[in-house]
Amino acid sequence: MPLPVELLWQKGWPPAALLFWSRISEVKVLSRDLVAADFWSGEKERCKVACQTLADLLVAAGHGEEAIAALMLAADPVEPQTFEIMLPQLSYGIEHLWDWPVATITRNHTLRRLGVWWSAARGDFRDDEHSIFFITRLQMLDQDTASSDLVVTGEQNRPKHRYEPRDFSLVVIQKDKATSFSKDQSGFKDLLDVRLPLVVARDLDTVRTTLMTEYPHATTAIDLVLRDLREGEPVRLKAVLLTGPAGVGKSRLVRRLGDLLGIGVYRYDGSGASDNMFGGCPKAWSSSIPSAPARAINQMRIANPIVMIDEADKSGTSTHNGRLWDALLPFLERETAARHRDVSLDAEVNLSFISYIATANSIEPLPAPLKDRFRIIKVPPPRVLDLPLLAANVLQELAVENGEHGFVWPLAHDELEVIARAWEKAGFSIRKLQKILEATIEARNASAVRH
Repeated sequence: MPLPVELLWQKGWPPAALLFWSRISEVKVLSRDLVAADFWSGEKERCKVACQTLADLLVAAGHGEEAIAALMLAADPVEPQTFEIMLPQLSYGIEHLWDWPVATITRNHTLRRLGVWWSAARGDFRDDEHSIFFITRLQMLDQDTASSDLVVTGEQNRPKHRYEPRDFSLVVIQKDKATSFSKDQSGFKDLLDVRLPLVVARDLDTVRTTLMTEYPHATTAIDLVLRDLREGEPVRLKAVLLTGPAGVGKSRLVRRLGDLLGIGVYRYDGSGASDNMFGGCPKAWSSSIPSAPARAINQMRIANPIVMIDEADKSGTSTHNGRLWDALLPFLERETAARHRDVSLDAEVNLSFISYIATANSIEPLPAPLKDRFRIIKVPPPRVLDLPLLAANVLQELAVENGEHGFVWPLAHDELEVIARAWEKAGFSIRKLQKILEATIEARNASAVRH
């Protein structure tokens, strides 16, 4: 069991400290006597200094897990900045690096505990003098006592599934409700009378915690987006419109949601739409194409993809060739969508399980009928206090893009201060933050080469 994971499950600072102290006794090159007096002094500030010293010594000795554990003991909810360096490393280790027997402690409940730590990092417990271990115990008390799959001691106590496996599928195009397809539509022939799978929502607690970790400024928006989903049931969201300033991560959030749910996201560019082609082009036309939702199903071969209408507020307003806004309306009513007659396929198509998520910087240009059919959710801009978490996630994305999937050393305090000033001038845009971090890494690498 990784030591940081075990610490997450401790009920207070004393048992966590005792576990840590006994575990680091195995590190041969480390002398605990140097900090023992401060570590066990019972004075918060002396304990924190001792833990930070131990973390530095453990890193130097090549014991990364134990170093993270030391920083966990130094984390103080009264000072949210004490979570900055440790928490991104802890999250990445739990989600990507460390393996442990699921029958001992479930990953799902570990992530719930981790979510409490992220709340502390945002300052939610700034007025609470208790340790983060005690706070986590109180926050998780109801879930722990009500759950049967927290700590499993034997085969007889294995967690029971909250749902029975079922075969969810849907015939999207019935053969007796379709005419012959043209040569250009040959891909759709394979869908006739075929039951396509409906992707089912799994581990929603993990999805929620991961998204809130990666988008700490949008926790309320994330809860509102996920409110329609039920564990073990097909993924289907009511139409959602994410609105907020440019660069706050609306489109990235939708794509990440699709990744975590294991479902495809079909992007339709609203900013380049100056007609009603979202609904398809009539079969009589030589350049006939099916509707965007039908194309999404054909491309992904599932019956419930997510269709993202990106920058819906920037679409053309002229009605000469039709408007995207008007073309969208019939697809947003489930009863109508279940029997939609695609003008290109000349077939009745069941699109009732598609989830529609639109993004817009402003809802002002949108017509009232369209706004009435969407649940409008505001995504606020990030704040300076969100920088450590956002920066850690962006750094990890950059590492993956560069083929460096391993551990990424976190930003130092002086680096974060410089980045914060540059980011504030850039208007707290996540897009700009990525460029700032790229420049920071280049500067860091150049400095390493010189030295």
